[in-house]
Amino acid sequence: MLRVGGWLGLVTILIAVRPAALRAQSMQGNLAQVEMLQNTLASIAEEVSASVVAIRVTRTVDIDDQRDELFPETGSSRDDGNDGSRPSRSGPLRYPAVGSGVIIREDGVILTNEHVVLNSEPADITCTLADGESYVVREVMSDPRRDLAIVRIDAKGLKPARLGDLGTVRQGHFAIVMGNPFGSASEAAGRPAMSFGIISALGRQITEQLDPMARKYYGNLIQTDAKVNPGNSGGPLLNIKGEVIGITTAIATRSGGSQGVGYAIPISARTKEVIAQLVRGEEVDYGFLGVRTHSATEDECPRPPGEEVKGGAVVDAVEEGSPAAAAKLMVNDVIIAVGGQTVNDSDELIREIESARVGVPTTLTVYRQGRRMTLGVAPARRSIPLPNEFSWRGMTLAHADWEVCWTHKLPVDVKGLVVTDVKPGSAAERAGITPGQVVIQIGDVQMPYVRRLPQITRDLNGPVKVVIAGWPPREIRVP
Repeated sequence: MLRVGGWLGLVTILIAVRPAALRAQSMQGNLAQVEMLQNTLASIAEEVSASVVAIRVTRTVDIDDQRDELFPETGSSRDDGNDGSRPSRSGPLRYPAVGSGVIIREDGVILTNEHVVLNSEPADITCTLADGESYVVREVMSDPRRDLAIVRIDAKGLKPARLGDLGTVRQGHFAIVMGNPFGSASEAAGRPAMSFGIISALGRQITEQLDPMARKYYGNLIQTDAKVNPGNSGGPLLNIKGEVIGITTAIATRSGGSQGVGYAIPISARTKEVIAQLVRGEEVDYGFLGVRTHSATEDECPRPPGEEVKGGAVVDAVEEGSPAAAAKLMVNDVIIAVGGQTVNDSDELIREIESARVGVPTTLTVYRQGRRMTLGVAPARRSIPLPNEFSWRGMTLAHADWEVCWTHKLPVDVKGLVVTDVKPGSAAERAGITPGQVVIQIGDVQMPYVRRLPQITRDLNGPVKVVIAGWPPREIRVP
């Protein structure tokens, strides 16, 4: 009995001890996994910090013209880096703002948001690196449509960040935001701050909230719950590998600060193309169709019998003189494909048309009154957000978008700047320049675009070479 009792007691002790040991082992295992994640985040911070830039900007704006854009009160807002206060006076105003950027080339090329450097000259923009060194920007190349910009500083041997790809990103993946929230990195010798969360959603569309006129495009965005605050705009959204998968650009907030809903422009194949064009100093062209649409519902869009295609974009309006009008597109048509590529909603239609080559014919597959049909169309060049004109020596030069080309009876794919007006008695008129001509070179700069003209023409003195498009091109001197 004693022996049996002893064994039973031992078994009882072992049974009591075993769960506690298992729990301890489980806790140690969980702690080890948490420590691995913690060490991974610390390693990313150490690796990527050298590639993150704190940006300070002094902007000049006219309060009467820009009040609503600078001080948004919508549910979603761009992170403009200002404190949200409204000045009491009108007229021109210079005020400081902060933002972020990410180095993408070792020779001083930095990627950021266009709205971070909006309404500022290069000399009014300062970039502070993580080592505390500060540089005044020497050149800005921007794409207002996608809210992206490239700034250049005179530096060598910088550490570029590694660009990831939207195709690898999934909802629920970890997300890391680094940058200059509230200017904290600027004040801490350039050392960026970091926040951590997950990818909350993909393919978000907030264009209507941020730009009801749809001059800019805020679609196909990455949403994250990692904290994003004013000053983070232009900084990187990273994956757990430390790769840049997005450029932080906006928050949804009712308080002015982070409420767990931040948005980033994805690093997609199209975004990489735009970045490459900006780095080369090229104007970024976007295809334009000339329709207003909404995403189709199954009930409102009858399909031919046997058709399994769902979704599409319903045409609400067609602009006069646009490529859509030339293609005989009609209100209530449902666009289901562009160039054979399926279109599931209105946002996909925008992306497909904008990535199409300007002036190159493609096809639209549409449903019209329950019948499937194919239309030919040649996308024109989309109008870009203002400023779209610049006056110099008596001539007004404009971006060759579809409206300008239509007005002056020019091909939709014309390259260069269109002369839209010439003042009587001006230097331009004396040189023989007339409205409708296309300028392809000013001085030594070929194919300039409007936003660069103030920089290009500032130091030009005396007669300047201007090349007019034609066969052959004609060179003239403007006094």
